[in-house]
Amino acid sequence: MSCCQRFCSEFKNPMFSLDEAPSKQPRRLDMNASFHIGRGILSWVGVLKLLTFCTSIAVLVYAYYMHPVPSFYPAFLTHWGVVFCICYLTSSFFLTAFGFADNSNREQATRLVKFTWFIYSVAAVLGCCIAGLYWGAVYTPSRGVDLNNVMTHGGLLSIVLLQGLLVDRVPLRIKHNIVGTAVIALIYQGWLALHNLVIKYNPMQDDDDDALYDAVKWRENTTGAIILTLVVLFGAIPFFTMLLWGLSLPGRRYLDDKEVVLDDSSQVEQEDEEAPSEKAPAEEDAGEDEMP
Repeated sequence: MSCCQRFCSEFKNPMFSLDEAPSKQPRRLDMNASFHIGRGILSWVGVLKLLTFCTSIAVLVYAYYMHPVPSFYPAFLTHWGVVFCICYLTSSFFLTAFGFADNSNREQATRLVKFTWFIYSVAAVLGCCIAGLYWGAVYTPSRGVDLNNVMTHGGLLSIVLLQGLLVDRVPLRIKHNIVGTAVIALIYQGWLALHNLVIKYNPMQDDDDDALYDAVKWRENTTGAIILTLVVLFGAIPFFTMLLWGLSLPGRRYLDDKEVVLDDSSQVEQEDEEAPSEKAPAEEDAGEDEMP
């Protein structure tokens, strides 16, 4: 299937569809192999995911420790970027360490698989946007570079991307970012506007404005804030979505084509076997009507 067909299928298929090809050439995602479901905590991938999970928790704890006002830290987007990364790494670890590889239903993914699948897209794309905006629009050389800045603005994101692309081989969906990342970005921009225009409280040292970010000042520079919002929604999010979607294509794991065909043919045979049993009562009723 060509790249153009793949792109079009992203919008035609359901959000969590496992099928990625026309019916003549069935190809179905193997989520058990992708997420290493049920491999166990003592397997190499289980140990690796345990390490990444513990690292993500350590990053969040250290970020709270280093923040001047820890109670105000959730007001910043960086905090939520780290939280989404933790959600993905945690659910991915649980799938491998404590999950059960159930092959009985190959057409639907479990709820935990769907959550892990969805939250990876949000964590990866939103994390790329956060890192790009921080180092491009917020960071100044006077702040210096320390472990906390690096890990919360790209370090933990690198772990998520490496695990998602090389270990879990997550088949990123464009719809996940349309529904997830874009909505989260809109909600957070609304929070920035509400905070700057109505709440007007910032315990951090700020010389000229109560805005959380100097690059987004809804009260003093409304036009600039609107432009940056549009750039994020229609520029950064689509760009990183397409980039990560393209990077996820080569490594996707599929069920064997023969296996998919056998599943479909067995379903057809089962329907054919059930059909005569439905016709039998009707024929008996017709025979009784003809008897004098």
